[in-house]
Amino acid sequence: MRLIPIRYTLLFVVIVLTASCRKVISLDLHNAAKRLVVEADVSNQAGGCQVLLSQTANFDADNDFPPVNGASVRISDNAGNTTTLTEASPGTYVAPSLVAQTGVTYHLLVVSNGDTVSAVSTVPEPVNFDNLYISEEQIFGSTYKLANVIYTDPADIGHYYQFVQWINGVKVKQIYTADNQLTAGRNQDVELYLDPNTKDKDKIKTGDTVTVEMQCLDEAAHAYWFSAEQSATGDNQNAVPSNPVSNLVGNALGYFSAHTSQTRTVQVP
Repeated sequence: MRLIPIRYTLLFVVIVLTASCRKVISLDLHNAAKRLVVEADVSNQAGGCQVLLSQTANFDADNDFPPVNGASVRISDNAGNTTTLTEASPGTYVAPSLVAQTGVTYHLLVVSNGDTVSAVSTVPEPVNFDNLYISEEQIFGSTYKLANVIYTDPADIGHYYQFVQWINGVKVKQIYTADNQLTAGRNQDVELYLDPNTKDKDKIKTGDTVTVEMQCLDEAAHAYWFSAEQSATGDNQNAVPSNPVSNLVGNALGYFSAHTSQTRTVQVP
């Protein structure tokens, strides 16, 4: 998932100031202070612990955020157990033996180039991923094949989800989130919508293999993905793009998510 850099907010400020007065005010957008980007996950599945570290780029740079090497990355639990992650490739830190447990709170600590970033996330009770199937929908006159996930929301409020989709092994960039604030105790059939502007080569077609991961995550991690989803779709009604709500403490962008993970795969008829 791509974060929406703060540099766009600065650009909007420049436009407003230029339009409202005759004196031109120039800001150096090309050399803005760099910030650490943290994308940290730990799940209840083997190999589900991974922390990606990168750095924001200048306004006129491409969309690739340079990886951050040589950082110290540790994850500890509320029982005092600490795991030090190893750098498997530039900017990618892993701990294959760390498997998250339901109800346990995990603490992330990242130290890099003088910056210290921390976060806390708790693994919630899992909600069963009952089924996955493909439906057909008419969207703006075109027929789309869409993935649908089925599960039953618990009767108690406070359950949060993210759905991650792959088509033929390629991860779909769209973000899908849900919660049970208004659907507690109900059977859910959630359709993973597709942006009408999606290129034909990226659409689901007959013969494709579709895999969906259902993550049950805590409220703070959900807030990050929900705000990123709203910003990406324009549903937040903000005039200026903003970075997603983060649960990180320190001078960094991103998130830390301790969650459960279930996957299902279907062949598209």
